[in-house]
Amino acid sequence: MSNVNEPGKDVRPDSPEEDDDPPSWGGVIVGLLLGIAGIVLIFYRYKQFHAISDASISITKIEMLIYKVTGESIWALMAAYGLVALAGFYLAISNYSKLRAK
Repeated sequence: MSNVNEPGKDVRPDSPEEDDDPPSWGGVIVGLLLGIAGIVLIFYRYKQFHAISDASISITKIEMLIYKVTGESIWALMAAYGLVALAGFYLAISNYSKLRAK
């Protein structure tokens, strides 16, 4: 079966496709930075919400949306930042393992 965009190239439906974004050291660094940023945001927001002396809390609009939708639960924000950190560390680890396999 030939490809419509490239007539000379055969396309096999059962063959694995190539990655659109091959692994790189930049991807490892970005993943680590994203994971670290998630951890820092968890710590920073936890301290901000639990500070007794601070009466006003300044958060972004997307954080306010998550906060209001989840019934004003600080733990929902912590979970969102935890997902960001996990995604970043997963990206870093998967890129690193693919680079070492080459």
